[in-house]
Amino acid sequence: MSLVWVNGTLVDKLDARVSPFDHGFLYGDGVWEHLRVFGGAPFRAPEHLSALAKAAGALGIEVPLSPAELLAAIGATVRANSRTEGYVRVLVTRGPGTIGPDPRKLEPQVLITAEEYQPFPQELYGHGLHAVVSPQLLDADNPAHQFRTLNQLHIVRAKQHALQSGCLEALLQNRNREIVGATEGVLFAVKGDLLTLASGAAWDDTGAAVIDSTADRLALVEDPLRLEHLLAADEVFVAGTACGVIGVVRIDGTDIGRGIEGAVTRGVREAYTRITQRGTE
Repeated sequence: MSLVWVNGTLVDKLDARVSPFDHGFLYGDGVWEHLRVFGGAPFRAPEHLSALAKAAGALGIEVPLSPAELLAAIGATVRANSRTEGYVRVLVTRGPGTIGPDPRKLEPQVLITAEEYQPFPQELYGHGLHAVVSPQLLDADNPAHQFRTLNQLHIVRAKQHALQSGCLEALLQNRNREIVGATEGVLFAVKGDLLTLASGAAWDDTGAAVIDSTADRLALVEDPLRLEHLLAADEVFVAGTACGVIGVVRIDGTDIGRGIEGAVTRGVREAYTRITQRGTE
């Protein structure tokens, strides 16, 4: 049995209910954030909850719980599901109202899940992913493309494109044809001793953990990346809360570097693993 936290009550996920008039359901009017659990403890929870608050603020949604209350609710959900390792998602909707889009006088709803989730097969870690560039163009002025809102159609369509192309990951590009990230996280390119973080996508705090883990070994910049930059890179990898750190070894049918995960990607993944283990001690 899996339990879901719904507005202060833990219920079986099969019994959890969302109003058909909730604007999160009707309009994708809400936000979400995710975090990992290692050793029974939420990893970098304050940073993730700060991102949730920022996204809610961008949409004008008032989160009805304080960060401390959210953290307590996350802990209760993790314990109720006996998760020593797992994936937590916190959702805040605008709340139930009329069938129209008027957002006034609605009471935001909070749902928390604690599940097992791994977006890529474990055997690909060490071998790497094949990816394609999604033909969709993201808009920097669209909050759905800049924050984790409940409208994630661009992610779903990009993932569909990847699967139809025989790949498991899709890279996202903006209207300037710059690659800004991937469906599962932020994107990094390695060229010599330079590590470049692709700018412009919704931030994933795992990227910050990766940056912390490489600060003493690689020079880091955040710059726009185009497809030609990625194809000329020594290594490319994705870092995300759900997927951790995994290499991208082929893009649009062209191998990156030697076509296998490189030493930097493996080193970053090992360093990230050490950071997550320290967080549970």
